[in-house]
Amino acid sequence: MCSKISKVAIYGRVIHEEFYPYFKQMLHDLNERGVCLTCYRPFYDFLKEKCDVSDVFQAFYDEDVDKDTDVLFSVGGDGTFLDSVMRVKSYGVPELGINSGRLGFLANIAQEEISQAIRWLCAGEFDVEQRALVKFEMKDNPFAKFNYALNEISILKTERSSLLKVHAYIEGEYLTTYWSDGVIVATPTGSTAYSLSCGGPIVAFGCDNLIITPHNSFVGDGNNERMFDVIYNNLKDWIKVESRSGNFMLSADSRMQRMSDNHELFISSSDFKMNVVKMPDHSYYETLRNKLNWGEDKRNKKDRS
Repeated sequence: MCSKISKVAIYGRVIHEEFYPYFKQMLHDLNERGVCLTCYRPFYDFLKEKCDVSDVFQAFYDEDVDKDTDVLFSVGGDGTFLDSVMRVKSYGVPELGINSGRLGFLANIAQEEISQAIRWLCAGEFDVEQRALVKFEMKDNPFAKFNYALNEISILKTERSSLLKVHAYIEGEYLTTYWSDGVIVATPTGSTAYSLSCGGPIVAFGCDNLIITPHNSFVGDGNNERMFDVIYNNLKDWIKVESRSGNFMLSADSRMQRMSDNHELFISSSDFKMNVVKMPDHSYYETLRNKLNWGEDKRNKKDRS
């Protein structure tokens, strides 16, 4: 278990009107317990106009959260949670995902669970899980300010362009060339996201692996493009792209940039990990079952030991 919290940062983009009462109650519960509240300024500007929020915030931030913040509340969905990672960087500030919509893997605190979550936080009755990020390096990196991603790095073809040729090397040794619409390099956290939709494996978040998943891969004569999925920790992946259009799209979680083919990417596990708040009654495997509808077979509905 962790220490009681006394300072919380709030991050978000927009929230829907039906969530306003839950959000106001969340601020009330935190304020009632004497928690110091700071807010991402663009989000506060939205709240002030749409949500009639009273002056409960002691400070605001435009970029990074204060390093002495106990917990960052990400309010929204999984996309908002991924954006919020850039606000904590390598500071070690734990994040809690408040879901203002449907069930999410990262934003996994539902509306009706918020008050209980705050009680646990203020009592110090919570744990912190560490999540690996993927790091990417290249010349003239457009994401140099934060060249990490929590879910995945994606190399994708541009609109209407032909298949990409993505040459992959592990520690300088040639692995294979993927003829595909793109290639995803995912973390264990991201293995349940875009990578999974393209046929990639689910990897438990406690593992220090990266997953290579081709997107709409073309399989030629005797050429099985799915022959290698997982890169072990501390191994560096080198990727070179060839395209008929001369460019490709590079995506780091929710950030995207068009790149020319002369850019080579060096991808590896990050040199730090992100901290995510885990509540006592939340289970990663239960979330998998609920989100992916595992075990819907009625034979699995019997009591389990």
